[in-house]
Amino acid sequence: MKMFSIIAILFCATVTQAQLESGSERSNGFAIIGDAGKTNSNSKLVRDSIARFQVSHLILPGDNLYNSNYNSVWTPWASMGMSFDIVAIGNHNGGYSQEVAFFKMPAEYFSKVIDGARFIVLNSDSDSTGPEQAAWLDQTLSRSVEPITFLVYHHPTYTVSSFHTWQEKSKFQKALRPVLWKHRSKITALLVGHDHLASILHFNDLPVILSGAVQEVRKDTPVSNTQDGVKVQTAWYFDSTPHWAKLDWDVQSGSAQVQYIKASDDSISCTAVLRASQKAQLQSDCL
Repeated sequence: MKMFSIIAILFCATVTQAQLESGSERSNGFAIIGDAGKTNSNSKLVRDSIARFQVSHLILPGDNLYNSNYNSVWTPWASMGMSFDIVAIGNHNGGYSQEVAFFKMPAEYFSKVIDGARFIVLNSDSDSTGPEQAAWLDQTLSRSVEPITFLVYHHPTYTVSSFHTWQEKSKFQKALRPVLWKHRSKITALLVGHDHLASILHFNDLPVILSGAVQEVRKDTPVSNTQDGVKVQTAWYFDSTPHWAKLDWDVQSGSAQVQYIKASDDSISCTAVLRASQKAQLQSDCL
């Protein structure tokens, strides 16, 4: 009986790891919605827009709970057939263990492959474990072979608005930065939140997809400056109505596409093509 239990445990662990690496079938892309952990008219607008696009897979780059509880905020999304495929922890949460349990995350930070694209999720809220996460990220990127790789976490590694600064999580960011630049050629884009804006930026030539204009939209101005030797530049910016970002990719071509969608009328405000080691290629609709 003891031997059977040990074998069963090993089998379950193997299956879990295999599922984590292979991912699941997807359709109609993924919706990136950061800072969405509050139910209000804006978040409902975004949710309905995502449903009209028949997108059922969600990427949550943090701040997944501002008040109330996880069930009250996210059960309506799940009841519409939406799944929480990629979730990162932000500074607004109900506790790390509670968030991991509710969204069925593998851990506070983890790596997951979906349809040939690797998603590496970090917990930028945990400043104290920054060096530990950076060492793990270094190892993960060193071993990765996927043509498309996204890093998903909450706090932008350089200051991108007048509301927050990178120093809020300085230990995490200082540990992360050398790893980002060491493995720059493998990274397709960063997917972040924290600043309640819809924006495409570049850290030098590294694309940053900021999708935090969900339950609140803040008015700000684009950035163009140099921070610790890195050029931080806004490539596209929208600051008046709720937006979400639709992400698709094609492993054969090694490219991904992100579209920012205005939730009120489902119009596409900006389309960009993403490839590892290249700047985002903004299309003609990015006015």
